[in-house]
Amino acid sequence: MEAIKMGLSIFSRQQKIRLLPFVVSSVFFLIQPYQPGSTFLGTIFKVLPIISLIGYVIFTRSQFPTRTKTLNLGTVIPEDRYSYCVLLGLALAVIGDIFVALPYTMFLGGLVFMVVYTCYIAAIEVDGRHRGGRSSSTWLFGLMYINTFLSVQASSESYFFKAFLLLYFIPLFLAGWKAASALEENPGDKAILLGCIGASLFIISDCLVILEHNDYPVPFAEFIYMLTYYGAQFGWAASTSNYN
Repeated sequence: MEAIKMGLSIFSRQQKIRLLPFVVSSVFFLIQPYQPGSTFLGTIFKVLPIISLIGYVIFTRSQFPTRTKTLNLGTVIPEDRYSYCVLLGLALAVIGDIFVALPYTMFLGGLVFMVVYTCYIAAIEVDGRHRGGRSSSTWLFGLMYINTFLSVQASSESYFFKAFLLLYFIPLFLAGWKAASALEENPGDKAILLGCIGASLFIISDCLVILEHNDYPVPFAEFIYMLTYYGAQFGWAASTSNYN
């Protein structure tokens, strides 16, 4: 309980109110009986938490409604480039979630999520959070990329799928490396820490999705990968806020 209180203490009362739709919708999805892809409601419930995070970024970082009462594309898009890239990634993630949930379109969903990770990489790059200098995590994420690929690809006999994983893991681990390197350059920055947590949880979530897709036995895999997935997107969305 103390850890939860410490975690919540970094958010202001206004931020907690804006995050409430995400918390309620994600908890509801994790306990509801509808399965994504098998029912229309299941797919809708799956993307609601991400839509809630889109709303959080808009209301936190855009000009609407704090500076103007006019609602249009110009006032909804965040002014800073970091939040804009994260918002774009969240919007594309909604499309990717739908593809992943529907039968026979998981490959398309994977392609969309590769673009999502690229958006998060671009967010760190354009914001200057990681300036491309030396990082102690470079070798760590390089070895993680190789070891994760070698471990996960063994769950499938398809050479096409193995080749796809080899490419798919590149932006996934690059985003993790950029986020970890940014944290190394900016220790103590809570926004960057949340982005790093989000990038790390994405690696766990995606590996579990792939293993379950290949019928590899992992206890409570669906619950854990959705929990880590929502945690990952929450980390990226919350990293757009200023905690300093």
